[in-house]
Amino acid sequence: MPRAGLIATESADEAQASVDAAVAELTGAGVKAHGIVRNTIYGNAAREIIAEAKAEDVSAIIMGSRGRGDLAGLVLGSTAHKVIHLADRPVLVVR
Repeated sequence: MPRAGLIATESADEAQASVDAAVAELTGAGVKAHGIVRNTIYGNAAREIIAEAKAEDVSAIIMGSRGRGDLAGLVLGSTAHKVIHLADRPVLVVR
């Protein structure tokens, strides 16, 4: 039986719609933005985000947070937390 948190809680279409809405809001505010949705192996998301940011030479990484508390983030190892610590460029986490 899969462990909790290993199964996506939203469909690929729902994830893409969320990202598209965020990109539209940013571009509407005059920010050049693009978003990428892809599946990844559990635990590798932060490194993939960092690699993509470097490959695309982005000036900042903007990502959402699932809203777990600090303790849960520490215990569970949140992706946003890992990206902040691995990134060589600014990271904005939006809740």
